[in-house]
Amino acid sequence: MKSNVCAIVVTYNRLSLLKRCVEKLLNQTLPVSHIVIINNRSTDGTTEYLETIDSPMILVHNMFKNEGGAKGFSEGMKYAYKHTSDDAFWIMDDDTFPDEDALENLVVNKNKIKEKIGFLCSNVRWKDHSSTNIPAASSKWSAHIDAGLVKVDAATFVSVLVSREIVTELGFPTAELFIWGDDTEFTTRISTRYPCYFVPASRVLHYSEKNISDVTIMDDAVTRLSRYKFMYRNLIYIDKKYHSKFKAAKRFIGNLFAVIETLVKSRDHRFQRSWMILAGSIEGLTFNPSIEYPTRNR
Repeated sequence: MKSNVCAIVVTYNRLSLLKRCVEKLLNQTLPVSHIVIINNRSTDGTTEYLETIDSPMILVHNMFKNEGGAKGFSEGMKYAYKHTSDDAFWIMDDDTFPDEDALENLVVNKNKIKEKIGFLCSNVRWKDHSSTNIPAASSKWSAHIDAGLVKVDAATFVSVLVSREIVTELGFPTAELFIWGDDTEFTTRISTRYPCYFVPASRVLHYSEKNISDVTIMDDAVTRLSRYKFMYRNLIYIDKKYHSKFKAAKRFIGNLFAVIETLVKSRDHRFQRSWMILAGSIEGLTFNPSIEYPTRNR
């Protein structure tokens, strides 16, 4: 029996990881109905590999250029929404390797709750099986703890399950966020309307270069610093839109202190690191992208 779930995978220049991710998706105890792969203009042979796939359940969409992960996930969900009739979408990066029963545990646990659920997210582990991509727990996190579910307010796009019904009502991920924060915005948008849950029994491995829980702007690689500007911008935007101007102002002030701390304590490139915090924070004050909805809902 199929799950009527479409997996959505965004990839960029990580062919070996993509192949492993697809293999894991094809070997779920509760089979996926479709796999949508968004190729963000890869140059490592990914495009050529995807051209060799001849399967009606694997749908490939090649982007004209790499416009960031946020654009990839936005286009991926639009493509899945338009080209499949599946009831739910399972979102992940190309370096996400789900256990064989990861999807089954998401679906089974979803059916335990009678209330309308916003999204479900998995128990993400890094290469050494330590915790990573930890979702933000709700103040009422224990509401369904007896059922093995933890209520959460936000999660990352490393195994998130959301229904077509929710996407129809609340819209697609926002492409303009570019990277780092698009998943937080999308899941926060949902959790402000409906209860959302972390499913410990649904385990996936996130095969990222580093455990993101252990890296900050003060010690991350110089080549990754530009991403932090988007993160600081996007988090202030999220505070403004879904919480309060007071919380956004509080975060902005905290970021100013972070600028000073980074100037003093960073291991190298101190000005560049500090500038990413300041520039992103300032931009966040006026940043206000629009949410796109399925056309048939408008």
